[in-house]
Amino acid sequence: MVKNVAKIEAARAAAAKYLRGQGYEREASMIAEGHGDDFREVRIALALWNIMHPALTPPIKKGGRRIAGEEC
Repeated sequence: MVKNVAKIEAARAAAAKYLRGQGYEREASMIAEGHGDDFREVRIALALWNIMHPALTPPIKKGGRRIAGEEC
């Protein structure tokens, strides 16, 4: 289950648009209504979302100070 509603809605919209473009109207409307979250196209869209929006990580520290630039 996806906790971020915006993420799943964006994935559904992208998958539905793709399927409509391929001529699969019934499947596209199922996904748009939220009944096709197990479709491969939705899972691919979610994976792409995760790649394009990585989770923030804490800064790397060495000796109590944040490392930046060429020190990394």
